[in-house]
Amino acid sequence: MTVLLIGDGDIYEMKSLKRAVEDQGKHVHLCDVTEWPDGPPLTVDPSDSETMLGAAFDYTDVSAVYVHFYELFSPFSRRFRSQLDENFVSTFFQLREYRGLFKGLFRIVENHGAEIVPALEVRSWHDRKPWQIHLFESLDVPTPDTLFTTDSDEVQQFCAKHREVIYKSITNGGLPTRLTEDDLEAEKLDKLSTAPVQFQEFVEGEDLRIYVLDGEVIGAVRYESKNYSFKIDLYEGDEQQLQYHRADVGEDIADDVVRATEAAGLVFAAADIRRRPDGSYALLELNNMPRFAVADTKANYNISDKLAEYLVEAGQPRYP
Repeated sequence: MTVLLIGDGDIYEMKSLKRAVEDQGKHVHLCDVTEWPDGPPLTVDPSDSETMLGAAFDYTDVSAVYVHFYELFSPFSRRFRSQLDENFVSTFFQLREYRGLFKGLFRIVENHGAEIVPALEVRSWHDRKPWQIHLFESLDVPTPDTLFTTDSDEVQQFCAKHREVIYKSITNGGLPTRLTEDDLEAEKLDKLSTAPVQFQEFVEGEDLRIYVLDGEVIGAVRYESKNYSFKIDLYEGDEQQLQYHRADVGEDIADDVVRATEAAGLVFAAADIRRRPDGSYALLELNNMPRFAVADTKANYNISDKLAEYLVEAGQPRYP
């Protein structure tokens, strides 16, 4: 049986997963999607089990697939910016066709018993922040007070309730930004009507990223940053300013992040937690396709080995 890895073949996560699966004696095929467009031939023949994704393999032999959907020909990917600037319409539809081919293949191998991680039903989890917060609150998992709105009056009322507020995009990719008095001026608030924005109570404390796999916490990293969020350092490429430490999260946090992950339908996820100095905490979000290079290389958690073991054992063929 074969484990299929789909994503950017140059990132640590894909390379380490490939090595870890091979170390466990399993055949693995790494499909580097950055080779396309204009890469080696791609062929999916629904009437024939042989598939060509740079190299040939039998899709009926696939037991598990790990997909980094962020890199799956997304028009928001930085690597397509120049093409989109030059010819937006044709590039947009070109990427859509590539995504359609791969998503169709995922359904085929899933139909033959392969397990897809993350599951196809939750591949867009990161674009549904209102649903995330609602789900966490329904589980009585602590969350920051949060508002999604285009209404400037609602924003002013929200800010009046909190000493400090951040704002960020509702979908994936936006950095948290501290709200200032200038942001509350009428000229800027009027622009809010053009698109909804997420506003959130700012939670003082330390940044924790907690990894969950198959209902179990398998690692926790504490970030020390010069900024109010470690994500700003990562975005600015200033990772040398970050410090990483193993974190002890305790049973209460571990239980909450596991419950949230299972309720979200995620097998593998990373929970971003803010823990206050008094020990209380808030779950900010769950990441359904988390990077784990830091957890492996800085905190020595061997996430790649544990995820590879899960993928090797996953998938039970439904057809002879």
